[in-house]
Order: sequence, then C-alpha cells, then structure tokens
Amino acid sequence: MQHAPCDRLPLEGTRVMVARAENKNLSDPLARRLRELGAEVVQQPAIRISPPADWRPVDEAIARLDRYDWLVFSSANGVRYFFDRCEASERRLPTPFPRVAVIGPGTAEELTRCGRQADLVPNEYRAEALADALIEQTGRQFLLLRASRGREVLAERLTAAGAEVDQVVVYASSDVERPEPEVAAMLAAGRIDWIAVTSSAIARSLAQMFGDDLRRARLASISPITSGALRELGHPPAAEAAEYTMAGLTDAILSFRR
Repeated sequence: MQHAPCDRLPLEGTRVMVARAENKNLSDPLARRLRELGAEVVQQPAIRISPPADWRPVDEAIARLDRYDWLVFSSANGVRYFFDRCEASERRLPTPFPRVAVIGPGTAEELTRCGRQADLVPNEYRAEALADALIEQTGRQFLLLRASRGREVLAERLTAAGAEVDQVVVYASSDVERPEPEVAAMLAAGRIDWIAVTSSAIARSLAQMFGDDLRRARLASISPITSGALRELGHPPAAEAAEYTMAGLTDAILSFRR
C-alpha cells in the first residue's frame, strides 16, 4: 500500500552523519531514532574508546571504595568500564555502597544496566550543574571516574567548595585519524545534510579529519559546551539541543526543518 503524502516521515530525504565513538554499533539510539524519522544515517567514528593504559589506579580505587561518600560519572563509558573492572576484580564491594551521581539520563541508564541506581542526576546535563548539585549534598569525599582527557571543571568546582576529590582514569579516549572514504566523499560532494556532534572531543576530531568540508553540511550540537568547541574551531552549529541528550539533539534537527 502506498502512503499518502501526509504520512511522509519528517526526516525523509535527509542524510545525517552520526559522529560517535568507534566502538558504537548500528543499534546506537541516536542513529535508530533518526532512521525511525526517515533519515538516512551515515556513521563516522570520530573517537576511539579503549581500556586505560594502567589498571592499577582503578584497582586501588576499587579497594578503597568505602572511603568515599560519592562516586561520580560523567559518561556511560565510565560507568561501563568501571563496573566491568569491579566484576573482573572479584573483590567484595562495600555495603553500604557509596552514593552515585551521574551527569545525565544516558549515563543513568548505563548505571541501571550495571545493577545500580543513580542517587543524583542534575537538572541540567553538564559538568557545572553536576558540581553545583553535589556541593549541596552531604558528604565531602568524592571519587571521579573519568576519561583520559576532558574538562576539569567538575573536579575544580568541588575542590574549590572544600571537597576532597580523587580522580581515576577508567577509560582512554583518542581521536580517529582518518575518515571512512565513502563518508569523506559524500561530505565533499555536499551529499550529507546534517552532522550530529555529540561532544567537544568529537567536534575537535571532526575538524581534524574533514577540515573545511565540514561547512558543506549543517552541524547539530548536543550542548552549549559542544557548540562552543565548534565555534572555536570555526564551525558554528546550525542547531543546538535544548535538552542535552540524544533525543534533544534529534529535536534540534527537527525544529530547524520546521
């Protein structure tokens, strides 16, 4: 049966490049949602996620978890790598377990998959809001489980407020050096309509890979931090998510088209 014109999907005829971590697969929720809305999705790995160079600091942190009031995660990758290591260590975890704070709903979902519930999710999904929310809580001992690179604002704000903060790298993040040849050709020919940019690290990697060709597509940014990184690189976004989530990023693309 043919669909009536009114049944046309809102992103039908739109090609979107989803720039994500190399180990993401085609079941990625952002890519799936865009396809549901009719978009053709092209995936381009932009950063590479891998285990830390040295597990010893992580193992030492696991051994002293009972010293902390809060465990703090700023990404789903951090949750996954940390709890996988806890399981591999076969060490008995403390009871009661420290309270857990996460930066947003995606990180909270990953925490649930690891068998824990978030005790704190800030109203605004960015490091500044997470730090401010934690400062208002009881308990002054924090363990930040983080990537090998990233912003220092969370640790800086907590320390400035008088908290005791330890940081442990639970996964490494590095740039993908070369784009997929087919994706690069599409972009150079102007055959990609949108590029979904989900972090400032990915923004910098894309600028390194594609250079001026990024101007051949509209950029959709997941947050003001990511938008700021894009502007610094000379590639201001055409759309920015109002809610700093994958759903918010999709809505930003949809709103631009209306």
